[in-house]
Amino acid sequence: MAGIRGKIPTNQSGELYSRKMAKYGQNLNVMIKNTSIIILLFLSLSCTQNAAKKETENEDFPLYTPTWTSLQRHQTPQWLKDAKFGIYTHFSLESMQFKEGNGNKYKHELIDEFTFENFDAKKWAELFERSGAKFAGPVAWHGSGMVHWDSDITKLDVVDIGPKQDVTGLLKKEITKRNMKFLMSFHPGYWYNALLDNENPGREMPEFQELYGPAHDQAITRFTPWKDHVEKQSKYSASYRNLWLKKMKEAVNKYSPDISWTDVSFGGTVWSHNVGKFKNGKAISDSLYFNGFDERRQRLYLSHFFNNALKHNKEVAFVYKEHDISPGIGMRNFENGLIDKLAYDTWMTDIDICHPVSWWYKPNMDIKKADLLIDMLVDVTSKNRILLLNVPPKPDGTFAQFIKDELYQVGDWLKLNGEAIYGTMPWSIYGEGPSILPQTGHYSEKKDNASYNELDFRFTQKDNLLYAICLGIPKGEVVIHSLGSNARLYPGDILSIELLGSDAAIQYEHNPYDLTLQMPDDYHGNFACVFKIHRKP
Repeated sequence: MAGIRGKIPTNQSGELYSRKMAKYGQNLNVMIKNTSIIILLFLSLSCTQNAAKKETENEDFPLYTPTWTSLQRHQTPQWLKDAKFGIYTHFSLESMQFKEGNGNKYKHELIDEFTFENFDAKKWAELFERSGAKFAGPVAWHGSGMVHWDSDITKLDVVDIGPKQDVTGLLKKEITKRNMKFLMSFHPGYWYNALLDNENPGREMPEFQELYGPAHDQAITRFTPWKDHVEKQSKYSASYRNLWLKKMKEAVNKYSPDISWTDVSFGGTVWSHNVGKFKNGKAISDSLYFNGFDERRQRLYLSHFFNNALKHNKEVAFVYKEHDISPGIGMRNFENGLIDKLAYDTWMTDIDICHPVSWWYKPNMDIKKADLLIDMLVDVTSKNRILLLNVPPKPDGTFAQFIKDELYQVGDWLKLNGEAIYGTMPWSIYGEGPSILPQTGHYSEKKDNASYNELDFRFTQKDNLLYAICLGIPKGEVVIHSLGSNARLYPGDILSIELLGSDAAIQYEHNPYDLTLQMPDDYHGNFACVFKIHRKP
């Protein structure tokens, strides 16, 4: 046959030939199949690599893992450092305990009274905005198992009991639409049960077990001295810690707050029982006692919070108490306390408007006036701090007029002088003057408020501007010793000076020992005044 070499096969050799060809065909099919698989794998791998490359190119940061090393990569956003002033508000079942006749009632006995019948999220947000706050939000969880959001985890929430509305969700909507950042603060803790007692009948009612938590191992009554409470408290159980983590994650998933401020639940190393047992982070006692949520669950919460922010393409801030977690993660907070030195990392201080401190609204209570609030804001700003002011509502969900009046004055002052506060940074000298803080540090702002006068100055700066803020209304000649040409401002550094709120040209003399200015007659402010000093670039 044409085209075929060799002999024509016999029957026997033909069978052998057929078997060989069949085997060859099988091998060929296997080779083709394997080649197809290799090609498909190659194409799949290429697509995966391209997708991964595209995904990586779209990510500015890696996802956070629940380790302190990973979490330390998170940076506090600049917007919080620029904001300077925020408001949050304590309301909870405790609000009802301050109503007349409720002082001896247990929390489960107050649920039906906790109606918040006149709550209006729009009016709250309008008040915060008019006060000059750049961030605001509610105490989202405080002192019991009840949360102040619409929860799928527990029926002890403000939708199923009490106000019967999503207070947190409504506030977020109204606050964020005004271009303010949204804060949620968390203050749960088993230790609060020490304020009740083991004889509380509500502890035996199944529907209120979560409200109170497990009973303490040792007898604690409402009459137990506070100094004896702590070491009689039971350590947090695993089930309690797991429930805490679930609720905290739910709050993040549902409301994606810009700021998460955690109080005692992150350790409480600054509680009164540990005062004298720590010094600047060093243990100086062999009888330490901690009752907070364990580090593993702390890390799980923080990684979830930070990763959720990446998912929503937003920058978030975490605020906690000093020494409660490892350094370099989040922003530290002083509770109701001031400092007398310049801080080289930005801190927050949450100050209660109530005087003395109560955190919740009380009938006939006294409060800090606008003059002092403004001076405090200026003081903490000059020292690289942020002021978070607690403003409590009445039990019906409205704010008392005498509280609003003071906040309105703070807001009016910020409208005129806010450029010396918002977006500024501290100068190398925070201030000068005779006034001294009675106490400093955590819980130092108690009965004896700080007080300032026209000889006290605080400094902030922005670009080529230096703001000298007088914590009073001076008359005639004004002398600022820190700004003499022998100090930080060299001869010729000052181009001009103006007084915010005045159209008059400011006359001044810059000599080696001080900066002397003439206060104009047309200034009619009631609170701190701001000299705006233009410096050479």
